[in-house]
Amino acid sequence: MPFNTVYESDFYKIEVNPEGNLLYSEWLRHVTEEELITGGTKLYEVLRDTKIERALANGQALGSLTPNAKEWMSVAFYELLSQTNLKRLARIMPASVFHQLALESVITRAEALGKTRFQVKSFSNKDEGMKWLLES
Repeated sequence: MPFNTVYESDFYKIEVNPEGNLLYSEWLRHVTEEELITGGTKLYEVLRDTKIERALANGQALGSLTPNAKEWMSVAFYELLSQTNLKRLARIMPASVFHQLALESVITRAEALGKTRFQVKSFSNKDEGMKWLLES
């Protein structure tokens, strides 16, 4: 499945396959709060502009998140994504259980606040996430 890179920085990359209705994003290293917001906003813009419905977000390189970063993700980020055509989001989690728990708490809070209008599922590797995205 060919993907075209539509955004790339030293910390984040977004690729799309419009024919397959798929987006793949990957954090390339641990990021600052500002970089997280920049990348998350760029993801929203690409989803908004391409109308893609299925996304695989690779967060294996993400480190710990600041309280402000978690708050932004819970309140603003998932609400932005809900304004797009996104139907399914597969998240590839970091190996660290501590970092996994932080990301899980973000989505749990976002769902409790009613900020998500799409399915979210977490995976330990890219293949499992892609399989889930393609089964719908």
